[in-house]
Amino acid sequence: MDNNQIEKRGSGYSLPVSDYEKLAKTVQEQGCYRRTYIHFLGITLVTLIGIVLTFIGLTLTDNLFIQIINAVMFGFFSVQLGLIGHDLSHGGVFVSRKLNRNLALLVWGLGCGLSEGRWFYKHNTHHQSPNHIGHDPDLEIPFVFNHEQAKRYTAFSQNWVFPHQHVLFWFGLWFVYPYNILNSMRFLFSNFSLRSLTEILLMVLHFLVVFGLTIFFLPVTTAIVFNLVVFLVMGIYMGLIFAPNHKGQDMLEEEASYNWVQQITLTRNIKPSFISSYFLGGLEHQIEHHLFPTMPRFQYGKARKIVQVFCHQRKIPYHETTWTQSMGQIHSSLLEESRAWQT
Repeated sequence: MDNNQIEKRGSGYSLPVSDYEKLAKTVQEQGCYRRTYIHFLGITLVTLIGIVLTFIGLTLTDNLFIQIINAVMFGFFSVQLGLIGHDLSHGGVFVSRKLNRNLALLVWGLGCGLSEGRWFYKHNTHHQSPNHIGHDPDLEIPFVFNHEQAKRYTAFSQNWVFPHQHVLFWFGLWFVYPYNILNSMRFLFSNFSLRSLTEILLMVLHFLVVFGLTIFFLPVTTAIVFNLVVFLVMGIYMGLIFAPNHKGQDMLEEEASYNWVQQITLTRNIKPSFISSYFLGGLEHQIEHHLFPTMPRFQYGKARKIVQVFCHQRKIPYHETTWTQSMGQIHSSLLEESRAWQT
C-alpha cells in the first residue's frame, strides 16, 4: 500500500509500521526526547510546597470552612503529585528506567496512596490498544459503556445503569479515587512480591500520616470532613483529567484488527495552553503521548506540530478541541449509546 493512501477499517485507519518509524525518527531528530530536568524540578517543587502548606494549614485553625478549602488544595496537589508519578512510570523524566520506576513507586505509594505496579500494568495495556473493546482495561469502568459492552453485563446494569449512564457518569467521578485504592490493594495482594509488599507499606504509611495528622490537629468531625473532601476532590480531578482523552471517542470492536494509527484516530487532544498544560499535566497532548509515551511532557508541544503535519499529509483526522467541548462530547456520546440501547 502506498504510504499516502489510507485504508479505513471500521472506526480506525490502517498505515504501515514504516510510517510510524519515519514519524518517530523525525521527532527524535528534532530533539523531542531531550530531557527537561529543570521543568520537572520546578513543577515538583511547586507541588511539594503546596502539600507542605496544606499540612501547615492543619495546625493553624480548626475552622471547618477554612479546612474544607485546605482539603481542596491538598486534593489538588496530591493529584499533581500523581501526574509526576505518571511521568516517572512512563520513563519520561530520567534516562534510567530503573530510577524512573523506583521513584514512581515512592510517589504513587507514599505520595498518593495508590499502587504504581497496578497503574503500570493497566495503563501500559491501555496504551497498547486504546478504546479497543475487550483489550483496553480503561473501558471496563462503571457507567461508561457502549451497547456492545452492555450485552456482557447483568440484567440490573442493562435495565438500570446503562440507560442512565450519561447522568451516572458524573456522579461516578466522585468515587474514582476510592475505586482506585480498592483495586490497587486487589492487584497487590493478587500479585504478591517484595515490590508489592513495599507498595502496600507505602500506601498504609500514606494514610496513617494523612489520617493521623488530621485527627491530631483537628476536631474529629472536621477531620472526617477534611478527608472526605480530599477523596472527593482527588476523584473528580483524576476523572476530569483522564476522561476527556478517549471517552466519547469511537471504539474499535473486539474482533477488529488494531493498527498503530488508531493511537491518533481514537484519541482526542485538548487545545494546549499554559493553564491546560499545568492542570492536565501535559495530557492535553494525548495524541502525542500515545504515539511517544516515554517523551517528556514538556516536549509534546514541539512533537504536536510534527504530528499535525504528518496527519494533514495523509488525511488522518487529528481531533483537538477545548476541555469543555470534550466533556460535552462525552455526555452526548453516553446519551446516544443509552438511547440506542433502549430502542
